[in-house]
Amino acid sequence: MRRTTNWSARALGALASVLALGAALLPAAPATAASVTFRAATLNIYYGLSQADFAHDLNLIASKADLVGLNEVGNRKAFLETWAADNGWWLYAPGGTNQAGEALIAKKSMFDVLDRGSIFVCDTNGPGEVPPARYNNWVKYRHKASGRNVTHINAHAVASIETAGQPQDLPRTRCAEAQFQGLKDLAVDKQAEGQVIVSGDLNVDFSADRSYGYAKFPWQVFEANELPNLRSNYNLYGEKGTGTHGNRHIDYVYFWKRLPEYQVMWMTGYDVVGGTSSDHNGVVATFSVQS
Repeated sequence: MRRTTNWSARALGALASVLALGAALLPAAPATAASVTFRAATLNIYYGLSQADFAHDLNLIASKADLVGLNEVGNRKAFLETWAADNGWWLYAPGGTNQAGEALIAKKSMFDVLDRGSIFVCDTNGPGEVPPARYNNWVKYRHKASGRNVTHINAHAVASIETAGQPQDLPRTRCAEAQFQGLKDLAVDKQAEGQVIVSGDLNVDFSADRSYGYAKFPWQVFEANELPNLRSNYNLYGEKGTGTHGNRHIDYVYFWKRLPEYQVMWMTGYDVVGGTSSDHNGVVATFSVQS
């Protein structure tokens, strides 16, 4: 019995050594990728507000986000420049009042600026006529905590272009259609350089647009196609609250959603920000990005 026991112990010891050696030669299991978060927002701050109300809305949305796309702020460009310098934010508000209206801001503590640009889309009702010309503005940042490039595209489409998702046959509608396609083309171009976020007041209600399904409006241009493509906060997490402008959900945050094996950034949720002096509520989306 003793010989059998000794032999069994030696055999088990040898087997354990072989298994340990084999395990050491196998490739290590991949470590779970660490993720960090940031918040991206959109807010149309009505151009006719008093200075105090404008500052209230700006500080409100800035307190809840790290990247923000603003609309209708071109007549406050000088104030925005001072505010950004005093509070540690990057500001991109190019050109005159119309072009600067779709401003982008980002916290300097979280992002570095790599590149930026502005693309003229069209004059909505003809040169010099009201409402004014439209631009798609963008900034490419490096997110410091993750090292990832993130391009933020911001836009404001002209109003009164749809009724219950059905397009109005107007020059301004054709301008908006061109702007939506331009946003999609820009997102496609920038997704080759990193992650992409698109924000803005698009003046098309999410539910009505999805229900009617007009081919040149945001649902069909941005979201209805298969991946990879843009996806909005409403598509991913449903409509919250009573709306962002009255009872309509017309202010959006999108991101470029890739096939799962290539996805390194996700939108993990969003909130509607009320309590604004503007006639719009804000939208703040939370993103998780692999570092």
